[in-house]
Amino acid sequence: MKKIAALSGVCAVIYTLCKIKTAVQIWMLPVAFLGFCFLYALLYWVFLGLFSLHIRLGETYDRPSKVDYRLLNSAYRFLCTGARVRIHVSGLEKLPKGRFLLVSNHLSRFDNMIQSVVLKDTELAFISKPSNFSIPIGRRYITRCCYLSIDRGSARNALTTIHRAAELIASDAVSFGVYPEGHRGTGTTLQEFRPGCLKIATKAGCPIVAATIYGTQEIHRNFPWRVTDVYFDILDVIQPGKKKSVELSGQIRTEMQTHLNQFTNGEKP
Repeated sequence: MKKIAALSGVCAVIYTLCKIKTAVQIWMLPVAFLGFCFLYALLYWVFLGLFSLHIRLGETYDRPSKVDYRLLNSAYRFLCTGARVRIHVSGLEKLPKGRFLLVSNHLSRFDNMIQSVVLKDTELAFISKPSNFSIPIGRRYITRCCYLSIDRGSARNALTTIHRAAELIASDAVSFGVYPEGHRGTGTTLQEFRPGCLKIATKAGCPIVAATIYGTQEIHRNFPWRVTDVYFDILDVIQPGKKKSVELSGQIRTEMQTHLNQFTNGEKP
């Protein structure tokens, strides 16, 4: 998005200098800038759409494509920048070197975009609701990047997804992110966790990265007039060992809720 704005600015200046004859016509500069921004943004999305056609829907992939993963993250960056999101990150130094299961609260459809952009150097896929696999353009990229759909209405199908995610982590193909609340929350108070998703870590034998995200619930209210500050904090890395998923769920939820309470108490900026 910033590159598009910069390129549009240069083109707008050149165009205006070529066309302007009097000082009164200076209005052409901002109009040309907006026009070039729209044109380049349109071309960007057309390119993403056309390039995505090589990805077969319904195909099962054992490893994400590096090119498609970078393009997916570029689209996430475009949307976050366009939505005027300012990201604050802490705890990156705690990340394990290998694959892991990211466990976070869920407030907005921007959550996974921001987390994926921040953790772009770690190939990260998400367990997602089926409706996200019908989004134009995006559905092809998330399919190719090993995102998995989970059917909450069928315990058997959900267990199949959990096993598949564990296999991909164990094979060093990709890390996964999950939202154990199951649905989007509205603020700092966590909903009850569904511990079943933590079986991914116990089956794969990988560490759990406990994290919180806060501020994304304000993006739609602030856009387009205000910048939205979003805080993505990595709290802890937990080795599941022989712990049951219910025990892990309680431990993680307590850590996350304690941290989120800082926003309620005004301790965070």
